Amino acid sequence: MSYFEKIIGNHALKERLTRDIRNNSLSHAYIIEGPRGSGRHTIALTAASAIACLNNDTSDTVPCGKCINCRKIAEGHSPDVKIISLEEDKSTIGIEAIREIKNDIYIAPNDLKVKVYIIDDADKLTVQAQNAFLLSLEEPPHYVLFFIICENSSLLLETVKSRAPILRTERISDRELERYLLSQDKRAVELRDQSSDDFKTLIRISAGSIGYALELLDSRRRKAVFDCRRVATDIISILSSPNRSKVFETVVSMGSKRQEISRQIVFLQYAIRDLILLKKSDEASLCFFEDRENAAELATHFTSKQLIDLYDATVTALEDLEHNTNVRLTLISMMQNANLI
Repeated sequence: MSYFEKIIGNHALKERLTRDIRNNSLSHAYIIEGPRGSGRHTIALTAASAIACLNNDTSDTVPCGKCINCRKIAEGHSPDVKIISLEEDKSTIGIEAIREIKNDIYIAPNDLKVKVYIIDDADKLTVQAQNAFLLSLEEPPHYVLFFIICENSSLLLETVKSRAPILRTERISDRELERYLLSQDKRAVELRDQSSDDFKTLIRISAGSIGYALELLDSRRRKAVFDCRRVATDIISILSSPNRSKVFETVVSMGSKRQEISRQIVFLQYAIRDLILLKKSDEASLCFFEDRENAAELATHFTSKQLIDLYDATVTALEDLEHNTNVRLTLISMMQNANLI
């Protein structure tokens, strides 16, 4: 019998949940940590289905995906699987959401033997909300199971983390990601056939995130992200040339949209990160450059100190953008901090 067959990668995490379900030794809560798009939510939903599946004893795969319980959970219709997430216009999850959980957990399940709460973006819970959650987390009814999903568990209170094991998602390999996309989405096949270079770039940018890769299969979304990546490539190319006079012109022309500029700077960080690693080892694993020889040659045009200063300047710029500092002043300050002007 195979558990979590449809979940790609994440072997250690799947083994832990499989063992706990088989041995009837489930914790009352699990923290699932990993980057957005890494399958955290899908893993939680699949675990809920595996626990509730009516064909656990007879199906070759668990969950079976066919019984009434599996179908209801997959379609979002199960009254016993509740999802708490960050509201679109909010930056945090407040105490009101936790009060709703506290009022609900003592109502017995309707259809299932368990009542599952999936808390997305749990690292966005306010301190007050986390403290209010503690009592429910410490002494829930026997039928309650929490999946606490976050990008960064260090933002959770120690008292919360001490009450649930932390399971971390794993980066799936480029080969696994490519195989998955080509088997699951015809847009991936079309893109590969139309432009193998663009398809390879999509795989590289996705960094092992299935969710992000699926987003990039949308042509408009992909164009916006690829354009941001090209800006980072242009900046590195100019900085590596003897004449850096165009760097000011290029940087200040990055635009005025805060989110777009932030993405451009993040790509610039990825490029700098690769160059720093290549200064130390020709075998470094790259996350931005596809042509290793070209990247290694670019690295020779910089000292390690120059690259580190530039990276530090981008970190400060991103922090300033998060705090709504003027966009143009932020870009100029970034260049000054990197000793480019």
